[in-house]
Amino acid sequence: MLKKLILILGFTVLAFAKYELKPEKISDTVYRFEGALEEPNKANGGNMVNTYWVKGKTSWIVIDSGPSYNYADAAYKAMKKIANLPVKYVFNTHRHEDHWLGNNYFKEKFGAHIYGTKAQAKEYPAGIVPNYSFVISKEDYKGTKVIAIDTFITKDQVLELDGRTFGIKHFDYAVHSPEDLMAYMADEKVLLAGDILFSQRIPRITDGSVEGGLKSLDVVETYDVKVYATGHGKFTDKTAIGQMRNYFLALKETALKAIEAEQDVLTYQNTADFSAFKNMYMMDELHKGNLAHAHKEYEFY
Repeated sequence: MLKKLILILGFTVLAFAKYELKPEKISDTVYRFEGALEEPNKANGGNMVNTYWVKGKTSWIVIDSGPSYNYADAAYKAMKKIANLPVKYVFNTHRHEDHWLGNNYFKEKFGAHIYGTKAQAKEYPAGIVPNYSFVISKEDYKGTKVIAIDTFITKDQVLELDGRTFGIKHFDYAVHSPEDLMAYMADEKVLLAGDILFSQRIPRITDGSVEGGLKSLDVVETYDVKVYATGHGKFTDKTAIGQMRNYFLALKETALKAIEAEQDVLTYQNTADFSAFKNMYMMDELHKGNLAHAHKEYEFY
């Protein structure tokens, strides 16, 4: 009976995540919380995303607020130890839930101004119950609400936020999602790339485009960058560019060959050789879906 009780208590503890977030300084004013290289689940509380904090003159500027209200709370408590400042601005790079479900924490606590895309607002209007509410535990999701975006970014522009200058790149074609944003800090040569860049793991492209991904990498390489702040993965050098370009090119080349050989999607998924990417994270979870998407994209290329 005692063993059974211990097992039950152990399962209860593991049923939700305790966000133990440790910020890493990656430039003079930019800090990163690095997420896990796996799918969101109850054990990790959806913490599989990189989020970034920029120290302004009188406040923090948050680039992607993370997967839940409680994640945002844990992040703020960690950053408060570095500088006890409010959060005045939150910038969402794209519409995927893991990146912005902490928005309402900063709105409720500080009245923060939220920047984002119309694609995010269209897919997740204020008040909707997102998929993440079923993916992570009730304990981790507690307090989380989908709120309205205050200002839409619809074109390339420069934002001056609390003494920091951000050159915003707006992608009006599908890349990782139907509408993606990047923010460039020229003074520190930091590119806050969101999910335009991944390292160590493959991206999910079923919401975006292989061609758009390749085109976006050409754009990324026009910037003078010392630090690449990626949406996922630990590397801050050019590693992510090479890994993503190699994967996108392999998808394009194999899809075109399969179509030329009149292979159907299932045959393509089962025969395409991607052994060169076997050590990348999320291959088992995402790769076959990416192959199907690439086949469809290039069918009439």
